[in-house]
Amino acid sequence: MNRSQQEDWKFEVISQILLALAKNEGLKDALIFKGALILNEYLPTKRKSLDIDSNLTDEFLSRFPTQKTRESYLKEQFERAISRHFEAQNPVRYELLSLKISPNPKAAHPRGWDGFLITVSLRDHGNEGVRGLPKLTIDLAAPESLSEQSVAEIDYNGVTIRAYSLERVTGEKARAYLSTLRTYCAKMKRPRDAVRVKDLYDLTQIHRKKPMSGTAFWNTAGSEFRLACKSRFVDCSAAASFMEGWEETKAAYEKSAVIPGDISFEDVTRSIMAISSYWQQTGIIPFAFPLTKS
Repeated sequence: MNRSQQEDWKFEVISQILLALAKNEGLKDALIFKGALILNEYLPTKRKSLDIDSNLTDEFLSRFPTQKTRESYLKEQFERAISRHFEAQNPVRYELLSLKISPNPKAAHPRGWDGFLITVSLRDHGNEGVRGLPKLTIDLAAPESLSEQSVAEIDYNGVTIRAYSLERVTGEKARAYLSTLRTYCAKMKRPRDAVRVKDLYDLTQIHRKKPMSGTAFWNTAGSEFRLACKSRFVDCSAAASFMEGWEETKAAYEKSAVIPGDISFEDVTRSIMAISSYWQQTGIIPFAFPLTKS
């Protein structure tokens, strides 16, 4: 498989795995789904999601108070959900070969933001001649503060799942981008991650479908942005915060292999300025969340 074929394969299979998890009763109260797969349910996009993103819930952590019991339960439920889903298909195309669950981050997080990363390997009977099929990943992040507008029940291929609302997805993507910039990494005393340019692409897609004239949406999205930032101590001093290292961001965006070619960086700049300026004008920003003792 070339890169494009691998991406198509991963997108097809990860969509099937999300459906498998959605049908599993043991996971319904444990996870809230988010990310590009969920965004695509609200606003179809050309950017393919190649993994599954979710947050663990406070209810799940209360039921399983130790990392060991959480890991054991999740591994059992994920293996059951994926195996049963694929075995029920006729003809059976995919077979679960292995499922690995590991703490994420590897060492206990100093602030208790402990989640898991699940890695799945499959056999594809429709591609028997292909060696080294890509592994699939599922991110289970630590819980965050939520409002009544944060979570929605949506239909995913005939199954109801709990997922972030479009407003929360919007706010979380803005937060995720800021969390990769120098200011935040210096505040948290951690190495920088790659700039999350895919979130800028997604925000621009949302802005195209939800123009600023629809103030109710952007007011709620702004409130969700602030709440998401509060959960992880992300500050936003002004609209200019989004422009930090903008030339570096531009270079990363234009080199990214995961960004479709339908949105230019100039389009991104206009959308991000419009969104952040509106949030500044309406008093959503500025805000700052001093670090508390961990």
